[in-house]
Amino acid sequence: MANFLPLKKYMFFCLDKMLAAYPMSSPFLDIGCGVGDVSRHLATKGWSGKAIDYSPQAVERARASLAAYPNVHVEQKALDAEVGQYSTIMMWDVIEHIEDDVTAFKKVGTLLTPGGYLCIAVPSNQIEWRWDDDFYGHYRRYSLEEARRKGLESGLELVEAWDFTYPVFWLMRRLYTRVKSAPAQPEDSKDSRTQASSTVNAWDVPLLSALLNASTFLWMPIYWLQFHVFRRQVRRGHEMFVLYRKPL
Repeated sequence: MANFLPLKKYMFFCLDKMLAAYPMSSPFLDIGCGVGDVSRHLATKGWSGKAIDYSPQAVERARASLAAYPNVHVEQKALDAEVGQYSTIMMWDVIEHIEDDVTAFKKVGTLLTPGGYLCIAVPSNQIEWRWDDDFYGHYRRYSLEEARRKGLESGLELVEAWDFTYPVFWLMRRLYTRVKSAPAQPEDSKDSRTQASSTVNAWDVPLLSALLNASTFLWMPIYWLQFHVFRRQVRRGHEMFVLYRKPL
């Protein structure tokens, strides 16, 4: 559902609140950058860093999106090949696509500087598993306890967890996945679905999507309500931000 434009805008709304609350800074690393949305958002704030993805289709689109920002380097690379050091790492809708997520968490921990932050966006609550999890090639959904434990095993302290779906986007997904049948898979393997996940959209009802995407005045009060009233309801929604810090 993260490719649904109103939700994506709300994710950036939440990110800006997080950046204001915690001393996150560049250089940044955007792991699994997809089409480059997160890196572009940070680049518009003057941040510098690197965006990596192992999908050639995603990297091509990310390079085009970030062409005007020379301080952000885009590279086709898998996580285990990265060797730099970064003050902030973004990993949105990525870790659930990795079968051995424990090794991935530990690798990310080695890339963070002491005092640095890791911000991940992950599907939450196993009870929320629907056909779109299969469509996008997910291995799992995370509980808050699992996210905390795997962070600690990698030397990272969980400092914040915010749901960014409940109740409006959570309800929309419940209805959508009940009413609409699962579309055909891009290909019959998790790896191919993962590579396609940032460039294909299971959430597409053309006329309705266009109307919802354009309704700015509708969404702003919803964003305010969800953030101020419901963001800590991580046990009720279907996706969450988790912010970690590497101790000094």
